[in-house]
Amino acid sequence: MAKTDNRIKYTKMVLKKAILKILQEKPIDKITIKELCEEADINRGTFYLHYNTPHELLKEIENEFIEENLSFFSPYMQSGYEMSHLESMFACILQNGDICKILMGRNGDPQMKESLRLMMKDGVVDDWQKEFPNYHKADLSYVFDFVFPGAMQLILNWIDDNEGLSTEDLARRLDRLGHYCHLAIQEF
Repeated sequence: MAKTDNRIKYTKMVLKKAILKILQEKPIDKITIKELCEEADINRGTFYLHYNTPHELLKEIENEFIEENLSFFSPYMQSGYEMSHLESMFACILQNGDICKILMGRNGDPQMKESLRLMMKDGVVDDWQKEFPNYHKADLSYVFDFVFPGAMQLILNWIDDNEGLSTEDLARRLDRLGHYCHLAIQEF
């Protein structure tokens, strides 16, 4: 039984490494099972023992990444966030920069960004509602949906070219950008 478990672990590991390597060059929709198996040096039959599609393999990687690295932050984000939570999350993202660039970058699965957006939205919008009680929650939700993609791009740029910007500075800047967007709500 232990040999079987080790073989399964090994196979999944080489497949995960292979897909992450290929994702650096091309989007998930363009990855074939054939090239994935060639990169991992396994046969197609072995691939199909574990996954049906490259998307399924990528989804497993994303879920593991969120579970191992970001799920800790979910309760905080759902009940109202604090700057320290953003700082801790950015530290985690920076520490896992290579995989974050792949999973959240141009070739990654858009669903990864959506998972992060959903994890953060309620807590951020609730926090803004406390700070700006005269604004409708729906309008604050629109602002969040507008700000989030830009914030994700800033984070990816920060991972690529940190230039000494600390996690605290990034959290403060993104927090301020989000709060300043409340001015746009007055125009709704």
